Amino acid sequence: MKNKIKQWFFKTCPKSGRIVGINKKNVALKICFPLLGIVALVWFLIRVVPKPSRIEYPCQQIAAPIAFSFVAFISSTLVGVETWKRFRSLWYSRRFYLGLSVLSIGVLLSGTLYVMSVDNSLMGQVIRKQIDNGTDMGHFTPIDSPNTPMGVAKGIHPGRVAWAYDPKAAAWDGERGLYSDANNNSQTRVNDMMEGVIISLTRQNTIDKAWEELFRTFNYKKGKGAALYKKGEKIAVKVNLNDNGGSNIIDATPQSVYALLHQLVDIMKVPQNCITIYDAQRRGISAIYDYVQPIYPDVNYQNWGGFVKDVIHYSSEITDTGAMSLARAAYEADYMINMALMKRHSEPTDKWRDSAGQTGITSTGKNQFGSVGNVPPLHLSIRDWSSFRGMGTYNCIVDLMAHERIGGNTLVYIVDAMYVNPKHNGKAIRFKRAPFNNGWTSSFLASNDQVAIESVVLDFIYSELPLPANADNFLHEAANIGNPPSGIAYMGKAQGSLGVHEHWNNPDQRLYSRNLGTGKGIELYRVPMNEQRPAIEYFYADGTNLYYKISNADEVRLNGKRLDNLEGVLPLDLRKTTGYCLEALNNHKVAASQRLVQRCLKPLITCQPKEMVLSGSATLNEDGSVEFKGEKGSSNGTIAWKAEVPHQGKYYLMVSYTGGNPVPSYLYNNGKLVSENIGYLATIGNKRGQFVFPVMLERGVNELSLQHPGRRSNKIYAISIAKEIR
Repeated sequence: MKNKIKQWFFKTCPKSGRIVGINKKNVALKICFPLLGIVALVWFLIRVVPKPSRIEYPCQQIAAPIAFSFVAFISSTLVGVETWKRFRSLWYSRRFYLGLSVLSIGVLLSGTLYVMSVDNSLMGQVIRKQIDNGTDMGHFTPIDSPNTPMGVAKGIHPGRVAWAYDPKAAAWDGERGLYSDANNNSQTRVNDMMEGVIISLTRQNTIDKAWEELFRTFNYKKGKGAALYKKGEKIAVKVNLNDNGGSNIIDATPQSVYALLHQLVDIMKVPQNCITIYDAQRRGISAIYDYVQPIYPDVNYQNWGGFVKDVIHYSSEITDTGAMSLARAAYEADYMINMALMKRHSEPTDKWRDSAGQTGITSTGKNQFGSVGNVPPLHLSIRDWSSFRGMGTYNCIVDLMAHERIGGNTLVYIVDAMYVNPKHNGKAIRFKRAPFNNGWTSSFLASNDQVAIESVVLDFIYSELPLPANADNFLHEAANIGNPPSGIAYMGKAQGSLGVHEHWNNPDQRLYSRNLGTGKGIELYRVPMNEQRPAIEYFYADGTNLYYKISNADEVRLNGKRLDNLEGVLPLDLRKTTGYCLEALNNHKVAASQRLVQRCLKPLITCQPKEMVLSGSATLNEDGSVEFKGEKGSSNGTIAWKAEVPHQGKYYLMVSYTGGNPVPSYLYNNGKLVSENIGYLATIGNKRGQFVFPVMLERGVNELSLQHPGRRSNKIYAISIAKEIR
């Protein structure tokens, strides 16, 4: 009966049951709405204006949306009436164009206000954002003492976070090229660090046995018995992408993806087509794609789109349907691997704006925002520094950590800490403390305890950079999800705890309670790394030459043939696609190896923009290029062309382009959606880039099209159909 009365009077969140507005579908309440709105508004002003923190009181949680709805409704009515009066006056005075302009603007404004009056959550977001603007974010100071764990440790080694550090892995000088370039990172050393952290999570001493134990343990907990990976099972790898590529704003390093795929494909024999590398909310996968795809061509690389509706349900506040959709790659996966970055999200400021960031850190938890269909509605709930929030308040990251298809489906958590971001869209910074000694972090972390690894990432960042207030609120909530400080009845409350949280003793020793033997909290396990081991420091090609450098080895072989020097440049004469394998040997045994593939593509057909059929926002420029113009939401267009090929099979699109607005393009062939992940690296100035993408074509005429929904694009100068020469 209580719930029926509540639903009769109020609009409630379908999952949490929280009141988010008035039920204006009820006829009686429609009649009483003005009176209720006035009462709610007066009550809100009397209570909240003198003390803004009162907005978190339960009574204000009810009054606020009703008051805001009332204000919006009255404003919508007044604007509508005044607009009509002004339009009639201008029309009768024969100022037709001005009258139509006033009418258009008035209708738009009145309609927006009316939508806000109906959608209370939208109105609340607008109000809260405006109040947060210009706010002092404050500075983070932990409220819990060092080495006082909370929650229940998870993992084969409970609470263990494995940490591998090799200063020679990240060899970028900070100026030459891009941080992600092959010559700026040692693939060997990245491989070894990745292998080290994975082995350290288990009771094994080889990488194949380590993965077997991870799969057996995971499947047993999922109720599938102690089963190994079975051929055909899907693995989704969520990487963190935030840039358009082509710059030094830090994304997932291509070398980290290579190292993971090497273990999964080459060692564990997972079929390539069963693996998806993705960030469904970002565009810049091309740096990864260009580096890794020639070696692992059948892996699925996805950088935008593809969502399943009504999958994620939140414990409080969030009712947006887009925020409830989940990336298809994650939804269909049998296993998730969460490969995040070590990144501060917000630089504390006394005058907050969106550009400052939203929350304290972004690691494995917030990494999953890239799996959610519509992210902006989530931002309010992660601004724990806000006057509306603080310690002991709801945070939607906890819901993602607890969700059965996200945190509940994660096989292992990995943090790519090769280069640390000081901000959500920042460039790498060096860490001053030992062992980094004003160098790159050049590290990897891994764990089976998602709360523990988040806690360690937070401590690492906090030891070098200030954080906004209450940065670990979500960790307190996650560690105690069954009985959280906020009192929220989280969807995953039955789990009791999502992992263990604590802060280390100090930033120099970095010891947690299990390291000290004083409690059942976190163990930060330092993986031993021999910097003097044989390594391939770089191995790459530019289409003309091969470049390589070996250290600490007594022999080098290329495709089985001995080379005279440990470092050199070899000319290429590509007449067909060629694979290369570089090996470093000690005592006639292979100590390190790395592969690369140089494709030889022969263009068969080249189509210029002037020959294409353009529609929507697709625009032909004076320089002969085509681009999709307009702002987000209005730039929706298509370019289409025909390609006749002599044989059915695999071909390659070769797209010549320039610009800093890489966008996802939906590729269609004969009316069928082929891919959602056509994206490009950004280019600098007028330097042209080339994006190569495989596509299956039918014999004869194929009708191809690229669709750009909702964003501006780069300039496209030509699209060729090429055949690989083998």
